[in-house]
Amino acid sequence: MLNLDKLNRILELPPVPRALPHHPTGPVTVPTTGRGMESGAVGVPETARGVHVQHAPHPTPAPRVATVLVEAGIRVHTLNEALLDAGWALENTGAIAEQSVAGATQTGTHGTGRLLGSMSSQIVSMAVMLANGTVVNASAEASPDVYNAGRVGLGALGVVVAMRIRCVPAFKLRRVAMPYPLDALLRDLPRLTSEYDRLQWYFTPYTNDATLLLRTVVPNDTPIVPCWPLRLHSRETRSTANETCIDWSFKALAHESAFDSTRALYTEQEIFVDVSNASAFATAFLRYQSSVATRSQCAHATNCSLFTGVRYGKADNMWMSPMFQRDIAVVSMIVGGPTDRSQSGPAAEFSLFTRDGLERIGAKFGGRPHWGKMNWATAADLRPLYPRFDDFLRVRQELDPTGMFLNAYLRRVLGL
Repeated sequence: MLNLDKLNRILELPPVPRALPHHPTGPVTVPTTGRGMESGAVGVPETARGVHVQHAPHPTPAPRVATVLVEAGIRVHTLNEALLDAGWALENTGAIAEQSVAGATQTGTHGTGRLLGSMSSQIVSMAVMLANGTVVNASAEASPDVYNAGRVGLGALGVVVAMRIRCVPAFKLRRVAMPYPLDALLRDLPRLTSEYDRLQWYFTPYTNDATLLLRTVVPNDTPIVPCWPLRLHSRETRSTANETCIDWSFKALAHESAFDSTRALYTEQEIFVDVSNASAFATAFLRYQSSVATRSQCAHATNCSLFTGVRYGKADNMWMSPMFQRDIAVVSMIVGGPTDRSQSGPAAEFSLFTRDGLERIGAKFGGRPHWGKMNWATAADLRPLYPRFDDFLRVRQELDPTGMFLNAYLRRVLGL
């Protein structure tokens, strides 16, 4: 296994330029590398793959925390592998790892864990190229407003070119997918969520079939029972037995590939609510699903599918984070297409369950939509949900006065 010194020599990161020639004013096309269909998240090209790991100050020979300096265009799966080679890992990561680190963090990508923040919360510092070609280096100490606005910056402030991310020693997880009757799971959730940190659950609408997904840390000398290829319980592959694997953390947290030919294409929405409202929100959405059963194309179809899931996360202080100042539960609604991957789920079906359902019901509980997934929110909807919304707009105007990095989606959600 590579140690940190060897990794530093092999993957030395070139210095970030302090300034570049001034760009002409006006819009420019910047590659979108976020998770969502409309998101304006930006990053450097995929060829940017530098990784540089440094220990954080620590009094012992075996530090428990380090930072990794990465060019922001590196793919999350590439970063995960490089960190493992050096004996380190991200503390938490999302289920999809094909996106760039810039795209993942700019949209607030999260995993699950009531004591764990999003990927953005692991950013220690970041370098952002502004519309005038200069680069600002932001951290809690230097340019703190840019740091607080930019860690979940929606791609609206500039091009994130590099960032330093906090990491932890590599660790293994035991992942257990446990079939669970939905009615029993809803009854048991208060106890389960208090006992397990990395918990999530999901169910197939119009059935009583749910799955409880638990991940627990195990000693690093525990033998690997591979988590890839990942096979979760579904309507098509329903099992009454637990499915258990043990692997390095990112393999127990993320899919091997979002482009797996066995996985149907899908469209997704996520709504974040205060964890204190989780039960009421889920119950209200279940009632809504029941009320539209006769209108659903996919309730009992074989050429499309429905999925509802719930994950958890820890509050943070990033101005545009859906977890800003509150511990959250995030409810996901997915409409999947046919198994031949010829198309995603029906658009009308997705609108039925999200625009008319999840998003509307979530609004009653102060729900914030995931920035990188489908939503219909406007600035009028969002401003009351984000106490620092106008501070974000102020910083955006200061950094990009001509709107070089704006697009139609950002104009809608920011009211510009």
